[in-house]
Amino acid sequence: MDSRIDRIKLNLPILMETSHEMAVVKPAGMATELSRDPKSTSLLSRMKAAAPAGSQPKLPHRLDRVSRGIVIVALTKEAIVHHNQQIQERAWDKIYLARCLSPADREPGALIGQHKLHLRPQGGRARVVRSGGQQALTEILDVAAAPNIDGEIHVLIRLLTGRFHQIRATLAHLGAPLVDDWIYSTSPGRGKERFYLEHIALRFTPYESAATCIVHLVRDPDREPVDPKIRTSLDQLLTQWENEGAIRIGGDNA
Repeated sequence: MDSRIDRIKLNLPILMETSHEMAVVKPAGMATELSRDPKSTSLLSRMKAAAPAGSQPKLPHRLDRVSRGIVIVALTKEAIVHHNQQIQERAWDKIYLARCLSPADREPGALIGQHKLHLRPQGGRARVVRSGGQQALTEILDVAAAPNIDGEIHVLIRLLTGRFHQIRATLAHLGAPLVDDWIYSTSPGRGKERFYLEHIALRFTPYESAATCIVHLVRDPDREPVDPKIRTSLDQLLTQWENEGAIRIGGDNA
């Protein structure tokens, strides 16, 4: 019996594939998992349609509908247990790219560094609180002006915890909200936003692997153009991971 994923039905870039898990690129606008309308398309529903009979794909993590980038899909019971445990132990290293408004009260470079907040989900958003919330750790690795647009920057981010709307709430709190974020900033109206948040690189350990792996789509036609400074910072980080023993895995269009 064929145990492979039907790539035609899946119709998403695949960065890695084993018998236990896959790393795919979710486009912006696609839900990771739908809870209200099971007849609509989501990444999980498409995975289930493309998976061989008897397979039950599951998600150890999710991205907001409006975000794009890497999602790991567990294909076996053993893999979902493994990845859930890895996430709980903060063994995943997740890197994001965001388009933000340049802060009005400081130079963009002042954003670089680690930021600790406490967040509490409330009314469909994450509210910064002094006590009673969940600790949210976010490290800003680098910033650079967004090409050809005054007043906007690209921010390279390491997500150290995985709280609800953590990046969006943290950047808004720092005075650099994501561009056209209708929840944490202003918006020109739904359908006209240039909101951009991408899970761009991931270091993790696949199930039944002795080595950590790096997944990253190098030449992504849907990625926003960025200043070479951002590209250099990301390349340096990926090289550092390789020097620490991680194996970089290629994928479709890599």
